[in-house]
Amino acid sequence: MPNVIRRLFSEITSSLFDEKGQDLVEYSLTFAVIALGSVAGMKAVAQGVNDAFLAVGNLLTTSIS
Repeated sequence: MPNVIRRLFSEITSSLFDEKGQDLVEYSLTFAVIALGSVAGMKAVAQGVNDAFLAVGNLLTTSIS
């Protein structure tokens, strides 16, 4: 039994200091930051497009009247 515990402890400590998955985490964090910035930027762009369509609609309404 102590041999099993020693081997389990060895596996846990080696997996804690293993850097194989580090790149995946870094890429995931980078993707999350880019996605968050894109969402914030799209909100501003959407408001600008909405304002442009409203202006065109108002212009057409006043031209027809």
